[in-house]
Amino acid sequence: MNLLGHEGAVWCVALSRDGQLAASGGDDGTLRLWQPKSGDCLRVLRSDRQYQRLDITGLTGVTEAQRTTLLGLGAIEQPTKQPID
Repeated sequence: MNLLGHEGAVWCVALSRDGQLAASGGDDGTLRLWQPKSGDCLRVLRSDRQYQRLDITGLTGVTEAQRTTLLGLGAIEQPTKQPID
């Protein structure tokens, strides 16, 4: 599958369970949604922090690269370190 459109390195790619949708994030500050069979880009989301306070901090099952992209978009908060009592 070729996903042409990012400018620069692609940091992460995820595929939906049913294989009908792919998402990618990269150095260009975009998150792109794709139709995997055709390679068509369905939507481009830009990282002007419009996702700030989306608050999906408890999201599970994502890779470190995906977490980094979500952090860059402002969709999750950087966890604060708490002292152990």
